[in-house]
Amino acid sequence: MKFHIEKKELSAMTTLVNRAASHTSNKNNLSALSGILIEASKEKGITITATDLEIGMITSNQQVEVEEEGKVLVNATLFSDFIKLLPDIPITAEFDATRNKLKVSYGKSFSYINLYSEEGYPDPPIHHMEEIITLPKFQLREALRKTVFAAAGQHFRQIFTGVLFHVKDQKTLNIVASDTHRMACFTCEMEQPPQKEDLQFILPARTVNELLRVMDDSDEDVHIAMNQNNILFYYDQFILFSRVIEGQYPNYEMVIPSSFTTEFTIDAPILTTSLERSRIMPPDEKFKIPNIQMYIEENSLTIDTVSESMGEIKEFLDNVEITGDSHFKILFNTNYFLDIAKLLAQETEQIRIQMSGPLSAAAISNPEKDNYVYVLVPLRSA
Repeated sequence: MKFHIEKKELSAMTTLVNRAASHTSNKNNLSALSGILIEASKEKGITITATDLEIGMITSNQQVEVEEEGKVLVNATLFSDFIKLLPDIPITAEFDATRNKLKVSYGKSFSYINLYSEEGYPDPPIHHMEEIITLPKFQLREALRKTVFAAAGQHFRQIFTGVLFHVKDQKTLNIVASDTHRMACFTCEMEQPPQKEDLQFILPARTVNELLRVMDDSDEDVHIAMNQNNILFYYDQFILFSRVIEGQYPNYEMVIPSSFTTEFTIDAPILTTSLERSRIMPPDEKFKIPNIQMYIEENSLTIDTVSESMGEIKEFLDNVEITGDSHFKILFNTNYFLDIAKLLAQETEQIRIQMSGPLSAAAISNPEKDNYVYVLVPLRSA
């Protein structure tokens, strides 16, 4: 194998896929999984693959001169970091059969990099895939950004650590995440009808976060395909593949309240800064969860945060347009409320909050959009 390529092109490729390689120190794991597979082809250019069996990435580049075809497996972190630090000049990479190493030449300098055995390196599960959904990048990115944060970091039911994709019909895709204390649901109206209806799969949160890292907000389409327990996202010269989380997701649509007895809108920046101040107060040892008490009155809202060890913050938010029932208080997790307030404050001046008394879940949304809702379950104090 021997090819010539600009440093910036090779660095961009290795940086892109490096995170998909295994970075664990567990010696029982297949050592090859900590590598990236570099393949050179006169027809396809170079292709770089990384996987840890749970997630994988493949990127290709034809802006390369391939003298000899072949493939090598090198340590992902070392090779990526090394290429990143090279000067911005053309690079030559070639397999040295005598040393059984990869020689990287740059200017008058060169290095020899040890190789892993390619034996046992898994073939990526990209064959026999059936395409099911096509979405523009900006739409998928918005949906994932507004949902993945609501998934559980850890949960005894693994399905709640992922993000649900639910193809309902020819036009509707719901993307949902929940940790059972809150839920975020984004509805995508699809211009291209899906290949299957009433299809569900659960994507690990890690996979979602990697997609958010590599995708931009362009109009370019992302194609989603699957076979059995693997899902594939691909566009241009990039592929991300991942295992799905097995299990049946609960009926999330039943969690979204269908009617409310109280509704109000509130200034998004004001609510956000008030919650940020409230979060300063540490939770009490008995309750242990950062919380606010929200008092709903006729035309005002009071946010009260009490800490036995540190004090109290009480804020009065006026000019709140309240319709329906009032004169009650409700308790919320401060961090969960702040998450959605900060997110919605990026796109709207007003936040709509709907609820039905102190014990029912609240629905929080942008009053100017009807494709996204955040459901927040209130806390119950002794």
